Amino acid sequence: MATRQTRNVSLPPQQEAFIERLVSRGDYRTASEVVRHGLRLLEEAEHRRLLEKLIYEGLSEAEKNRVPPALLERVRAHFHQLADTALRDVADDRVSDGPAAMQRLRERLEDRSEPRRSTDYRPPSA
Repeated sequence: MATRQTRNVSLPPQQEAFIERLVSRGDYRTASEVVRHGLRLLEEAEHRRLLEKLIYEGLSEAEKNRVPPALLERVRAHFHQLADTALRDVADDRVSDGPAAMQRLRERLEDRSEPRRSTDYRPPSA
């Protein structure tokens, strides 16, 4: 097991009571477990934020260093797979431009609809 260091932290009464509730009802064995779990969730949230920034804006070298290399590699592999799938779809002619797709959609909707009878129309109530 990894070496652990002791750190004292100050908590407001609400957070201290929350930790005590979690431990007393058996969700965690110790206050330390609660804090470690909270820190893991905070770390995951930070990684998600950085990955989102990577997708939309890119990351500085310092930011890249804050994301575990294995996680960055998984994300890269995922996007390479998406790109490969998209390229295969284009090569296999399974992709069409917007206007052509909209025309096909209109045709499908027209095929499904039945002609309306004049008695089907009811003006909105005032």
